[in-house]
Amino acid sequence: MKIINLKVFAILLAGLLFLGSNQIMSQKGRNMECSQKGPGSQCNIPDLTEAQQKKIDELKLSHQKNMLQYKNELAEKDAHLQTLRTADKADMNAINKTIDEIGAIKVQMMKEKENHRQQVRAQLSDEQKVQFDMSQGKGCGGGCGNCGMGKGMHGGKGPGSGQGNNK
Repeated sequence: MKIINLKVFAILLAGLLFLGSNQIMSQKGRNMECSQKGPGSQCNIPDLTEAQQKKIDELKLSHQKNMLQYKNELAEKDAHLQTLRTADKADMNAINKTIDEIGAIKVQMMKEKENHRQQVRAQLSDEQKVQFDMSQGKGCGGGCGNCGMGKGMHGGKGPGSGQGNNK
């Protein structure tokens, strides 16, 4: 009797796990579907015209190029900081200077991201702006990579061009 109850419990538990994982996968699928619609398809921005899509795509490419330069500079500074930190005799002046330089790059990245966001918003109608503003940082709106806005590197804990979850 105990063996039968244990088997029934195991089967029910396996079924619940399967249903739960299936639900999670279907939710991921919706977000992925959104980001896979290709360039110009703006998730959560209704009724974009072809002209709007084209202009936003142009803005996105320019933004991505700028952000790549900042990311490269930031990676170099991070590597230099690591070298300074692990030296036999740490030079605190050099460490602090590098930290300040990293901070300045992050400020520039934030300014670039906001400039890009405002350039995209300028292409939208009032109704589209509302949808765009409501979707920033949630699911597809700013995070599917279609306009180069999103959470950034390290799951939203650092700077980034916001290429969705690609970076």
